[in-house]
Amino acid sequence: MSPAAVGSFCTLTALQGILVALPRPPGSDAWERLRSPGWALALPGSLLAGSFGVLALHAFATVLAVLAAITTPVLAVLAVTKVARGSRVLWLVVLPALGAALAVHWSWPAELAASILTALGCLAVGAALVRLSPLRWLAAAIAAMCVVDVVLIATGVGQQTQALMDHALSNSRLPEFHQAQLGTVSKDYPDLVLTAVLGSILAGRAALQRTAAVLVAVLASANGVLFLIADVLPATVPLGVAAAVVFGLDRWRSRPRRPARRRPVLVPALLRQPGGFEGL
Repeated sequence: MSPAAVGSFCTLTALQGILVALPRPPGSDAWERLRSPGWALALPGSLLAGSFGVLALHAFATVLAVLAAITTPVLAVLAVTKVARGSRVLWLVVLPALGAALAVHWSWPAELAASILTALGCLAVGAALVRLSPLRWLAAAIAAMCVVDVVLIATGVGQQTQALMDHALSNSRLPEFHQAQLGTVSKDYPDLVLTAVLGSILAGRAALQRTAAVLVAVLASANGVLFLIADVLPATVPLGVAAAVVFGLDRWRSRPRRPARRRPVLVPALLRQPGGFEGL
C-alpha cells in the first residue's frame, strides 16, 4: 500500500472506532413492542441480498446507490438528534458543513464528508436494529455476518459485486453514500452498520464502550497488514473478534464471585464442653 492509502485506511478505521464510541443510551423503551428476532437477520441478510441482488440484476447496483443517496441525509439527521453523543445544536451545525464539503472539487474533503455522513446514517440504522432485536439474536447475527462475509470474499462473489457497483456508478453524479471511501480504500455500508450495532449494544456502559472503540480501531488497522497479500479483505472479522472479546470480558466481570472459604478454627474440646472456662 502507498503512504496515501495507508493514511486513508487508518482514517477509516479511526472512523469505525469513533462510531463505536458515539451512541448514547436510548432514552425510552418506546420500541419494545416492535422487538423481534427477525430484525437481527438484517445483518447477514444485507450482505446476501446486496451481493446476489447485484449479480442477478446489474441495475440493482444503481437502485442501491439511489436508495442510499435518498435515505442517508435523513438518517444522518436522526442519528445526531436521537443517537449520537454531544450537543445537538453543534451537530446540526456540523451537518450543513459536511454537505458543503461535498460540493468541493478537491476530492479528499468531499470523500471524507461523504464518509462521515454515511457513517452517521449507518449509526441510525445500527441503533434501530439494537432497539428492535433481542441481544442473543444480535450476537448470533454478528457471528453469522462474519461467516457470510468471509465466504463471499473467499468465493469471489464480493469482488464481483464491488466491481459491478463501481462500474454502475462510474459515470453517476450521485453522492457515494453506499460506502465510506477515501482514495482507493473503502468500508462497505454493512460493515459500518455492524460497527454501529456494536457501539449501540454497549451504550450506557462507558468503560466497555471505550474499550470496544479502541479495540475496533486497533484490530481493523492491524487487519490492513493483510493487504500485503490480498486486495480485498472481510472487514467484518475484526469487528466480530472485538465483539467476542468485549462480550467475553463483560461476562467474566459479571459472573458471581465465590465467597472466600474460611479456614476452620480449631477450638479446644474443653471450651466446647458445658461450663467452658468455669469448669477450670
